[in-house]
Amino acid sequence: MRSIWHWFNERTGFGDTCVQLGNIPTPGRPSWCRTLPCAITFAFILEAITGFFLWAYYSPSTQTAWESVYYVQNHVVGGWLLRAMHHFTAHVLLAMLILYVVHNVLTGACRAPRELVFWATVGLGLCVLAAVLTGDLLSWDQNGYSATKTRTGFLMLLPWVGESLLKLAIGGPGPALGNLTLTRFFALHVGLFSGGFLLLLVIRGALAHRANAALAIDADEITPYWPRQAWRSALACLVVVAIVLVLTFRHGTATAGVPLLSPADTDPANNYAAARPEWFLVGVYEFSHLFPGQWGVIPVFVVPGLLVGLLLAMPFFARQPFGQAFNVVFMLMLLAAVVGMTYASYTKDRNDPAHQKAIALENWQSQRVRELARHEGIPPTGALTLLRNDPKTQGPRLFKQCASCHVHRADAYLMPDIKTESPSAPDLTAFASRPWLTGLLDPKQINGPAYYRFCKFRGGKMAQFVKENLGELDADEKQDLDKVIAAISAEAQLPAQRKIDARDAKRIAEGRELILNSEAPFTCTDCHQFHGKGKQGDAPSLTGYGSSEWIAGIVRNPADSRFYGKQNDRMPAYAPNTDPAQNTLSAKQIEQLTDWLRGAWHEESAANPGK
Repeated sequence: MRSIWHWFNERTGFGDTCVQLGNIPTPGRPSWCRTLPCAITFAFILEAITGFFLWAYYSPSTQTAWESVYYVQNHVVGGWLLRAMHHFTAHVLLAMLILYVVHNVLTGACRAPRELVFWATVGLGLCVLAAVLTGDLLSWDQNGYSATKTRTGFLMLLPWVGESLLKLAIGGPGPALGNLTLTRFFALHVGLFSGGFLLLLVIRGALAHRANAALAIDADEITPYWPRQAWRSALACLVVVAIVLVLTFRHGTATAGVPLLSPADTDPANNYAAARPEWFLVGVYEFSHLFPGQWGVIPVFVVPGLLVGLLLAMPFFARQPFGQAFNVVFMLMLLAAVVGMTYASYTKDRNDPAHQKAIALENWQSQRVRELARHEGIPPTGALTLLRNDPKTQGPRLFKQCASCHVHRADAYLMPDIKTESPSAPDLTAFASRPWLTGLLDPKQINGPAYYRFCKFRGGKMAQFVKENLGELDADEKQDLDKVIAAISAEAQLPAQRKIDARDAKRIAEGRELILNSEAPFTCTDCHQFHGKGKQGDAPSLTGYGSSEWIAGIVRNPADSRFYGKQNDRMPAYAPNTDPAQNTLSAKQIEQLTDWLRGAWHEESAANPGK
């Protein structure tokens, strides 16, 4: 081994270089504060390594960006850990640079002969800040998209040049972001800002070596870098890894890693209202609320620009009498203001029900798209197509047109804004199911708030029939009524009742016979049509009642003779081109709304996810 090492050192000089580096004189005693440059360099190397492997999988386009990140997160062995290491190391790197800059100001380490070292350190911080901001969009999820759209939109506040800068930044007129935005941000993230950081890191190292040599001349004590300072730096690098791992697993192993929200939706109607900047800009975000409209240029551009300029001027201030005291006081006041604004923003969001509702909805939606991707795979048009074609996702949004009259007690996450203050039509929750029909045929419930209480059918034939004929039934008649209900509900072929309908096939057949025979008290065909018997036009047909085709038909045109005919109570026709004055739905939207009302969507089993 000694022979091999001698040969390697003789050819490369690596060993001699290590000895020279270990003997570099360090002014003063070994210090933990001096470990930050080494930890910063180590974090950048970790970023470069993880970033390279992520680059190998990443595809920057609106139909492949989220999908490639999803693939890394869920299908590449250890991919979730790779992405988490890259993400959290970037934030730790920025935090260390902020800490190092603050330390230099508070201790006066920015003074001569270290002015250039200080400026290079500030430049490193700005490069990491820009890299994190451009990297935020690359996952192309709802938070990254909405936050980046807001940030780039601030460019329009700049007079004369704002529109041109926006086009340059996002590769188009905006305000929506697209393929060119992704490729541009990816090039900035990987090429300009990462490359700029590496260049500044080398320059800073050379400047720091020269400054330390100058300080060592007049130092009272000089310590070689090896071993006392070296082992402190090595331990600091291990602390960086430990912090990154703690951040990765801070919510437990089940949710370890970096959250990936649902794919970005460029439709303004689906904007993610709970999008927020990363922790280091939350204070600026809160500060911007103090300046409405065009005055927003002050907190976003003017104040940050002045602060950076003032920071770069601090080495000169430190030369003047009381200059160092000014630097310390100003830095402490700035930190206090940023921490205060950040705390205020987090507190406000935590106590805002609308904000928490938006987060809950997005968390549900991100979970939903992953379920669909596992079940159906991701189509060539991208993962967003899965959500746009999903009845469980789109149904509640489409139902908002119906919610001016109808009630539907859906999952609160799915319909956060639907509130029917004055319902005037039946509650459609579990429509056509056995429990729903049982309530409809109950004399005590039919004119209640869930059915006819607020519509004109309250005094109609149906309500009168139920009260007069179904109020006092003997035991046998009650069993027959249950069979009739089962038969009518079976017409819907509801997915949730598939098993129970198959089990009760005999009872359902008996219920059909009771309806077709029209014997009291079950004279349904006096008003309704059922499999060819009865008349059509006075009341909705019971043939296929609640089925996909039946619900789609009544949504398209409730005044059709198969449904309410002339008895229709204000329900509009939603078929395209029926009435230009009314809101209409496409055939696809009607299908999605129908499937949602029927509960006809894919659902993972808790015991067997993905099935």
